[in-house]
Amino acid sequence: MGTQGDILIVVHGPGRGRGVPTGNVFMERLQATDPAFAARFRVHETGSGAADLSNVALVLFWLGDPLREKYPACFMEAMEIAAAARSANIRILNSPEALSNTTKPRQSAIWHKERVPSARARIVNEPENLAQVCKDLGGICIVRSDVEHAQRDVLIVRNEADVRRAVETCEFPVAVIQKFDIRGEYRAAGAEPSSLFRRYHHKARAFVFGDAVMRSHLFFASGPVVGLSNCLLKREARPRRRLGHRFGYNRKLFDDMIREDKAYFEVDPLYARTLAHGVRALGLDFAAVDYSIRPDGSVVLWEANPYFWLPRGEESVLSEERNAVERVNKSLDWMAGQLRMAVADEQDLTDMMRAS
Repeated sequence: MGTQGDILIVVHGPGRGRGVPTGNVFMERLQATDPAFAARFRVHETGSGAADLSNVALVLFWLGDPLREKYPACFMEAMEIAAAARSANIRILNSPEALSNTTKPRQSAIWHKERVPSARARIVNEPENLAQVCKDLGGICIVRSDVEHAQRDVLIVRNEADVRRAVETCEFPVAVIQKFDIRGEYRAAGAEPSSLFRRYHHKARAFVFGDAVMRSHLFFASGPVVGLSNCLLKREARPRRRLGHRFGYNRKLFDDMIREDKAYFEVDPLYARTLAHGVRALGLDFAAVDYSIRPDGSVVLWEANPYFWLPRGEESVLSEERNAVERVNKSLDWMAGQLRMAVADEQDLTDMMRAS
């Protein structure tokens, strides 16, 4: 069908799972920039009956993950849609099977088999086994839910007291994940004392679609688990902090973080092949990958998020200072471009290459 077919996006029906966190933002941008292409998108909600695959060139599964473990009914329905699509020779993106590869131990096992540089992970079913597993993984570990990507309810275990606290507060089974001290690696490598990578922990994120990679953001935090809620950019965006910047309070830190984040977005990563390999190894076609950059320029992958959130640029942290509107629009346009190529046939691709 090539460029003439529709794109069917499969999402959770009401009450069956989370809404697509990036879907509305993406479609609003696409309708503004390419309404003809936007008109070819159709949405199928799980639980709404059989999916209509007539005139469909591509089926994209945008469902919560790990799908089999968190949403078994939607997984079964998605498998039926995938089987029908394959029978009709319709291309699939992020298959239901691949969306079930993102529990922490499963992801870790796949990555280590495929030699993707990443943290090891183990599942612990019984509290009495937690201390030994942490020891086996190197002593310092992250303890968290096996099926969640969010940073809430995450504990760092460094010693026996932390193990006891985890046993008392965690709901088992839990995932135990090896923790690399990337900040310590920068210190050992002799990074300048002013380097943010030496002073703070960091997390980079990039979007991966096939072999293509688009940078997203670079966050720093005082703690070893870095996310939007606890990053220093979020802290420095508070009104009282913003007022303090006018008088020089934390101004250098603020400027340095903005500079590093903007530079990260503007430079193509040398490790793009590693990120693409990590996503492909999980069977996924696209995902947002969280990782850390080591002093030698290599990376260690933390997780792949096939169900990610990209807020509107205006709603991004420190939007104006980070040029977030332009950055988010570039990311959304890049995603649209990848989808155009995904539904293009051989002649379409030839025409695209000539036009570019």
